Amino acid sequence: MPVTIKDVAKVAGVSPSTVTRVIQNKSTISDQTKKRVRKAMKDLNYHPNLNARSLVSSYSQVIGLVLPDDSDAFYQNPFFPSVLRGIAQVASENHYAIQIATGKDEKERLNAISQMVYGKRVDGLIFLYAQEDDPLVNLVVEEQFPFLIL
Repeated sequence: MPVTIKDVAKVAGVSPSTVTRVIQNKSTISDQTKKRVRKAMKDLNYHPNLNARSLVSSYSQVIGLVLPDDSDAFYQNPFFPSVLRGIAQVASENHYAIQIATGKDEKERLNAISQMVYGKRVDGLIFLYAQEDDPLVNLVVEEQFPFLIL
């Protein structure tokens, strides 16, 4: 049976709401309490349920990467592995995951992006290509969804 926030609270001698505030790294919790709760989390091998957290906070802690149409040219270009490595490193340092959107054509990619945006699966998008009058970019502009073009 998975370890719950209540299990961590019991071991640490605090309330479940205090465990939540430690997970959120709230400044209102003392360093001593944070250490005790984090030790209990480690000892119990507890990992917060990001899906549950995202329902409450409305943040997914996921960044979407939008690749161009599937093509060998993209994957063979030495620039992109370096970019992907850098994005992954910064995302990880900030406790974000990466979800990649790709497809063999614009229609598949538009479908993938629509699911990410409307399903609130990602907090923002990074487009790893640029083209004029792109329907994918137009979608996120119309929805006022956070994005950047690299």
